[in-house]
Amino acid sequence: TTIWQNLGLSFIVMSSGLQAIPDEINEASQVDGAGPFRHFFRVTLPLLSPTVFFAVVVGSIVAFQTFGQIDLLTQGGPLDKTNVLTFAIYHTLRADQNDGKAAVLAVALFFVTLVLTVAQMRILERRVHYAR
Repeated sequence: TTIWQNLGLSFIVMSSGLQAIPDEINEASQVDGAGPFRHFFRVTLPLLSPTVFFAVVVGSIVAFQTFGQIDLLTQGGPLDKTNVLTFAIYHTLRADQNDGKAAVLAVALFFVTLVLTVAQMRILERRVHYAR
């Protein structure tokens, strides 16, 4: 359900990235005789790398904030098998009524998301090619 929920945003971001590729580059690739696979992997994908990078970072941040699906479908699941950090924050706040523990879990969620995002920025950004 999370994939379906975020598919629209991903589609719009990728569509706008594809529209930003200049037609001259596509024409030059065809004139040079590049086939569809070579054109995609050598021209389109490198020019889409900033867009793909953005989609991966935003998608991972959204994945850590998954709450609605778990609350509606399983409420933590059988034996807490689908309990994630956001649902644990909610459960701690509402059912246990422990505001302090919920605040600590929320700060932990923030730092986990921050560490993941910084790691992605450092590791994945090396492969991103920004056109000049």
